[in-house]
Amino acid sequence: MEQQNRGHMARQVTPAYDRNGAQLYVGDCVEVMAALPAESVDAIVTSPPYAMQRKATYGGIPEAEYPAWTVAWMNEARRILKPDGSVIINIRPHIKNGQISDYVLRTRLAIRGRGWTECEEMIWNKKSGAPMGSTKRPRRSWESLLWFAKHGRPYSDPKAGGRESAWSGTPSKFKDGHTHNLQLTSWAGRSRVADVVDMSVRLAADSDGTTDHPAPFPWQLAEWCGKLITPPGGTILDPFNGSASTGVAALRNGWNYIGIDAVPEYIEMSGRRLDHEAGKEAA
Repeated sequence: MEQQNRGHMARQVTPAYDRNGAQLYVGDCVEVMAALPAESVDAIVTSPPYAMQRKATYGGIPEAEYPAWTVAWMNEARRILKPDGSVIINIRPHIKNGQISDYVLRTRLAIRGRGWTECEEMIWNKKSGAPMGSTKRPRRSWESLLWFAKHGRPYSDPKAGGRESAWSGTPSKFKDGHTHNLQLTSWAGRSRVADVVDMSVRLAADSDGTTDHPAPFPWQLAEWCGKLITPPGGTILDPFNGSASTGVAALRNGWNYIGIDAVPEYIEMSGRRLDHEAGKEAA
């Protein structure tokens, strides 16, 4: 990363890991982000602790405090994001006393209340996942990917993660720019990704012997999100680094990476994982 992106910090922070185009920091994400330069990050992709559902792992955030806690780290996210940067948050509320907990809903409204634009709610369909949830309800098999930006026109490239297609469509348009009346034509090119990504949760399993995190998510999911909102050669950050799934996606796609985690053991583990990944790329 360029030296100018490390200067002019509010206070000095030293990465525990700084190689392979990646930096890993141990500490509270708000404090670490406060020490990063303004407008130095292109995208944030993260899966934060889910209220008290990961209490044994991160101590847990009470549901009543979750909106204010999220707004606090999102305030620092706004400062370090570039003008066209944005954030994707992977989350889903649990069932409490037979009803969907409202802490995620209240958090979304609180984020909007601080001036963020909620661009989309996308869905991760967790194929081949364990039969989660009450046996009296449908199996819980999906999670939200909430996309927030400073304004309604952030950087995005929906075709970056799309598939090559032998056909597409030539739509007419409403005045507001929305499409309708798709007319199929013979065409070759890359299609846009859908707002639902089908991806097995089993991809998050430890397959290379470098991770031992209780709640990993697939690096392929971080890659899917990153391709949508990170420009080529850009910098992507995860304030809840965990097992560095977002970091693996960064190394595989030529993005710079910044990971932050409050647990030193996870940062050490992540460093080993990124070294392993960098070794595979160099081989």
